[in-house]
Amino acid sequence: MKKIFIIIPSASLESPVRGACALANELSKVAGITLVSLKGNSDAFKLLNRNVNILDLGQHKSWLKKLSVFKKILISNGSSKNIKTISIGLSADFLNSMCCNLAFICSSVRGDLPKVYEEKFWKIGKFIAYLHLKRLRKFDYVISMTKSMSLSVESYIGKKSIIIGNFIDELPLEKYRRKNQLKNAYKFVYTGSLIKSKKPSLLISAIGELLDMGIEVELNILGDGPLLESLKLQASNLSKPDCIHFHGFLQKPYSEISNSDVLVLPSLTEGVSRSVLEALYLGIPCVIRDIGGSSEIILPGINGELFQNDSDLSSAMLKAAIYSRSKLLNRNILTLEDHRQEVAARKYINLLKLDC
Repeated sequence: MKKIFIIIPSASLESPVRGACALANELSKVAGITLVSLKGNSDAFKLLNRNVNILDLGQHKSWLKKLSVFKKILISNGSSKNIKTISIGLSADFLNSMCCNLAFICSSVRGDLPKVYEEKFWKIGKFIAYLHLKRLRKFDYVISMTKSMSLSVESYIGKKSIIIGNFIDELPLEKYRRKNQLKNAYKFVYTGSLIKSKKPSLLISAIGELLDMGIEVELNILGDGPLLESLKLQASNLSKPDCIHFHGFLQKPYSEISNSDVLVLPSLTEGVSRSVLEALYLGIPCVIRDIGGSSEIILPGINGELFQNDSDLSSAMLKAAIYSRSKLLNRNILTLEDHRQEVAARKYINLLKLDC
């Protein structure tokens, strides 16, 4: 049996790690899978099925030691022809790039790295992104989630970047699918960090605009972050401040998502958000900014709305909410085919020749 090692920076419950777990669970049907965590965090391990092995390198403080241990494990698993490694994230890609003579190595790029790193590392973020992307030249395959992302990656690595859509672990969400119809106020939900680049303040302003139009609305904000107190102050100044509810971070936000009319994510950097994919799977349309690969997951008037200018958000929200109440009565899956778990996993299987 082919052996696959999926390398992540930490087994936290962050979005890219959840994606890695979904991939591990699906590929474990056809190959021996080991999830490799570089830092000592075990929260995400409970998302794995029992067919997925776990290698926690967090017990080793030195990066040289982590690399040495991992290389020995790769060697002990046989020929490099039968070993594939997939890394996700900066530190995971760096470690994986050092193993190019021991395995068939792949990287899965999960976002617009220059934008993401500028937010995370401030002034040196774009330089770190440049170094990271250039490092990807060492990989056998570099996988991107959207066409727009692949074009950006290709400009750095000088070769084709394979497109495989982001996806979620679908089966565990099925029990959260809503059966009843909502009534009265339109219910919107936001899930994510409360930081400037995700623009939660814009969402509260849009809620204020809808209230001023005499429309009954409700907003549930699921997440935490440095903007929490300022957002609460902003909400308190609305004509109906009690229509906005702050829930903090929820490990499993699916009930709140499912019991909404629309999920809204005004982010400046996320084109393929995991929370959007979760909402679409539960039959909840989404309103997101028309950036990156967002047009590859949202078809306006079908499974949500796209907006470009901040001033257009409230009208997009209202349009999606009306459509959600009137047309999407059965809460069927709204996820486009390329982002379904089985379809995306099959692309990985074909790429890595796991059926051979």
